[in-house]
Amino acid sequence: MKQAAKPTLSATKSIQLLPRWITLPQDDTPETVAFLSGAALAMLDVVLRDPGGTLPAPLLRDRLAMDAAVACLRLEGRSDSASDIRDAVCLARPVRLVRPERLGRAGDAYGPAGDMFVAWRRLARVNLAAGGWTDRVRTVLPAAVADAMPDFGAPPGPPVAQASRILADVLRQFPREEAAALMLADLTLARAVGWDRPMPLLAAHLPRKDIRAIADGAGDPGPRVHLAMIAACDGAIRKAADLDRRVAKLRAVAPTLRAKGSDEALALFLSHDAVSPSGMLSPMIQGTAVPMTDRAARRLCDRLVELGVVRELTGRATFRLYGV
Repeated sequence: MKQAAKPTLSATKSIQLLPRWITLPQDDTPETVAFLSGAALAMLDVVLRDPGGTLPAPLLRDRLAMDAAVACLRLEGRSDSASDIRDAVCLARPVRLVRPERLGRAGDAYGPAGDMFVAWRRLARVNLAAGGWTDRVRTVLPAAVADAMPDFGAPPGPPVAQASRILADVLRQFPREEAAALMLADLTLARAVGWDRPMPLLAAHLPRKDIRAIADGAGDPGPRVHLAMIAACDGAIRKAADLDRRVAKLRAVAPTLRAKGSDEALALFLSHDAVSPSGMLSPMIQGTAVPMTDRAARRLCDRLVELGVVRELTGRATFRLYGV
């Protein structure tokens, strides 16, 4: 028997967005932006540690990983969109995974755009509370950066200052490995705050000119990173609030679904940016031993769209992808 749906967010509480005095500071002195980024980070920390457990943190990290991938591809001079990346990853034919030769590489299935997203996704899924996490981080980095990965002991200083220092150190040593440097900065931040998984935050909010200035050693990188952190926390909290509302509706209709394997299928929607019926639900629901026919997978996705709890993401008649 299916469990009763959890209370919807409206019956409990809503996620509070950052106040305007944080997102629209009246001055940009180093002291002010440092204080405001700390306040923004503290509010994001409260959201992520919600004891009610309604926020789908894996899905939030997946969406943030997508934003980071798009931003890093632009740094490389590419114009791939989130839709392009979803197609590259979700519609790729499965291949035997190998140790990556460069950032996020896993065979030749995904192409550069898909590889970038897969690397960010893998980083965001590293459990920092489990042993051997440094080895898992090294697998998503270019070989040269992985070999020179800094010691993650307990460096002094506030979280954003630690992230800023790592970002500057890696960029100055590897000026063209922007994605890897941003990954290590987010990793440093997560460990300093005490999160069990890295949150992709800085990449989508640190402008190219600031990244180049940091790589060139032009001035103190701190203020640039603090400003980016304010925007990153604001964006992450807004995304979290939107996902929380959407997921509350999805959980509310879960007991009404009759398809065998619907619970396992919904778990994928709560942890993945996009779901492919043919690739992830059929013939076996990904990560499970539960079978589902191609027809049943498509009917389930169409039913979720009819209920208004899932969106079709491509606008196509075939090779469709779905997401919360």
